[in-house]
Amino acid sequence: MGFVHFLYRSIPAFADFDDSDRDILRSALLNNAAHGITGYLWRTGDQFVQALHGPADAMDVLYRRLTEDPRHSDLDLLLRAPAPAESPFESWSMGYDHFIDSELGLERDLDGARPTLTPDRVQMVWDGLVRAAHSAMQFGSIQPMARAPLESEVEYLARISAAQ
Repeated sequence: MGFVHFLYRSIPAFADFDDSDRDILRSALLNNAAHGITGYLWRTGDQFVQALHGPADAMDVLYRRLTEDPRHSDLDLLLRAPAPAESPFESWSMGYDHFIDSELGLERDLDGARPTLTPDRVQMVWDGLVRAAHSAMQFGSIQPMARAPLESEVEYLARISAAQ
């Protein structure tokens, strides 16, 4: 069984800072850990961008579930590529933070259209998420639902669950 990386973007069904983001994180922490999947989720005001790593079979099952999740729509799979067994997200079954979509050229047009991304731009977005995850692992974030450095899965899950 090989490993793969996924990168996708989607349109959130709920406004920024809605409790649905917390629900997504809880689900990801529980489900991803059980299947050896790691990843990092970025939220802008009007988009999700998620990078995932894991066993190919488990990742394909996860992606099918993601396409049916009513908490977002218009999934756009930007990357599915073979990957080494070692995850770029270390042991984080899920990390989370906010970003400004214009940092990576992902801002939507006034009519809501998302920009077409070249393979080089997709790689740049992947690399940006990996760098952001490593930065969060070291330094943290000011966002309250973001994962803290050295925070275990259990501690993170407990903190975001108690914050309701």
